[in-house]
Amino acid sequence: MSRNKKLAITFSVMGAAVILLLVLAVLPWGKGSVEQVPPEMQSVSVNIKAVGDNLMHSPIFNSCRTDDGFNFDGLYTYISPYIADADIAAINQETIFVDSVSAFSGYPSFGTPSQVGESIVRAGFNLVTHATNHTYDRGYNALMHTIDFWKGYEDITVLGINESEEEQEEVTVWEKDGLKISMLNFTYGLNGYRLPEDKPYLVNIIDRSPENEELLKKAEECGDITVVFLHFGTEYTHTPTQEQKRDIEFLCQNGADVIIGGHPHVIQPVTEHISENGNRAVVFYSLGNFLSNQSGAEKILGGMADVTITKKDGRTYVESYQMHPTVTHVSGGKYTAYMLSDYTDELAVKHSRCSNLTVEKLQTLFDRVKNIEVYN
Repeated sequence: MSRNKKLAITFSVMGAAVILLLVLAVLPWGKGSVEQVPPEMQSVSVNIKAVGDNLMHSPIFNSCRTDDGFNFDGLYTYISPYIADADIAAINQETIFVDSVSAFSGYPSFGTPSQVGESIVRAGFNLVTHATNHTYDRGYNALMHTIDFWKGYEDITVLGINESEEEQEEVTVWEKDGLKISMLNFTYGLNGYRLPEDKPYLVNIIDRSPENEELLKKAEECGDITVVFLHFGTEYTHTPTQEQKRDIEFLCQNGADVIIGGHPHVIQPVTEHISENGNRAVVFYSLGNFLSNQSGAEKILGGMADVTITKKDGRTYVESYQMHPTVTHVSGGKYTAYMLSDYTDELAVKHSRCSNLTVEKLQTLFDRVKNIEVYN
């Protein structure tokens, strides 16, 4: 064989070997191997479910007394399965916790047994919003007791109340696989109660101040998306007020992407708001009552916000949002909450706080209110 032919064969073999090595280099090794996707190209989603006001009137906590104290687990039995799959399961704890029997009270100045918090945790909620008009009902000691109570639950995120000025200036950021959600909580006021002059940081107030602008700016910088829980509006009114719209405009202009409201004790519409500077936010104006002793179909009907936030290809956005109806059921002196989808006319006819109640009546009311035109 000539030298040239030998070289040709040698180079041919070497070329085949190089090609084989290149092919092997790009093929997955081992059973079940997958191609590695750059972090910025990966898709991650977070689901948030949030219920309305957990309003502990005295008949509710009295109905939950046991031989050795209180147990509130029964209030949440039928809701727990619906929040089990949520990454963030939020509840607005309308009333402040107190540490003594003498301080237990209902309307108008609430003091709630701390065992409510224990049952909230067992039910599966992992985010508690505390900035409401009733946060300072029992003064500084009750507020500090509530803060201390939650220190015993490291896995629970608490918003709206603060132990220090530094804490108020911090932004809570919830993270999953690189998706960062900044979360804030405000109330419109404190029912006329005043915070100590040297402790204005105790409760977050939505006063459209430069300080709140700065906090919202920080939230936008810390996270991919900003969710604000807001206690505001006029009680027993389904249509949002001009004051509410001004608060929404302020929040949206300053970077809020999802706003979940409460306080009116009735549900209000779900909509999208586009601010004057072009920012867009999904707005649940009010989720209404989650649990309360109030009577009438409008006040026993609540809402559960259901929001999915997705980060994909470096962009973060609200993939979907909706509100599901809930019901406070009262019968035989006992209280509990249901999803309306599980509620029946057999239960409705036994409701002791609402006469002539039917599932259809509640569904019709829900459908009418959630679609009220806010901007027309």
